[in-house]
Formats: sequence, structure tokens, C-alpha cells
Amino acid sequence: MRNKSFFFFALLLLFLVAPFPSWAMKAAGDTVIVIEPYPGSNPDPERPRMPTTVPISASYEAMLSTLFLTFTTNLGEFEVEVMNTTTGGYDSVTIDTQFLSAAVPITMGSGHYLTLFTLPSGQRYKGEFDI
Repeated sequence: MRNKSFFFFALLLLFLVAPFPSWAMKAAGDTVIVIEPYPGSNPDPERPRMPTTVPISASYEAMLSTLFLTFTTNLGEFEVEVMNTTTGGYDSVTIDTQFLSAAVPITMGSGHYLTLFTLPSGQRYKGEFDI
């Protein structure tokens, strides 16, 4: 009987301290943004139909009203344009990717956002999200 109650206690404890899945810890309004090559901006003109690796990852953190960017390599300095297509708001910042991450505050309120990334090579990427 003692082993049975210990087993149920251990099982209960396991469920209480088990790590939550990442989606359960995400705050309401946080968004992972899909970044893709901008139409007409082919990163490898020699192989136009080959899939490419996008060197930028982005997510929007609702609690901080901030766009967080991470980079696979140091891409140098490049321009990030953030447009609220609902209100017409626009902001442009230059990002230095030396530390492989950056944060861009979003101050234009709710709406549909289009984010454009223009690398020094001329390659462009885009991402869209809603706040």
C-alpha cells in the first residue's frame, strides 16, 4: 500500500514540475514571423528555383512591443523597414549584425505589419505579421 501511494505521489509531482511546452509559455500576442526572399530578389541567380536558406529569424514580443531578430552569420550593417499597412506608419532602422541579434521597438500600434530587410549585397527579404 505504501508503494502505491508513493507511486501516485511521484506521478503527481512529475506532472506538476514537468516542463511546459514552448507554446504554453508564450505570452498572448507573441508571433514568430516567417521571413522569405522578397519577390524579384533572388539570392542565387545561378539557381533561380533552388530553395534558399534565409539568414534572418524574427519574432514579435507583445509584452515588450519589440521585434527580435537573430542572424545565422554576421551580415554586416543593413536596413530594416517596418511598415504598418493598416495605419500607414513607417519606420526605418540600420541594424549591425555583429552580435548575431538585434531588437527593433515597434511603436506604431496595432495593425498588419510588413517588414523588409535589405542586405548590403542588395538581397531583400520580407516578413509579415499582425499585432
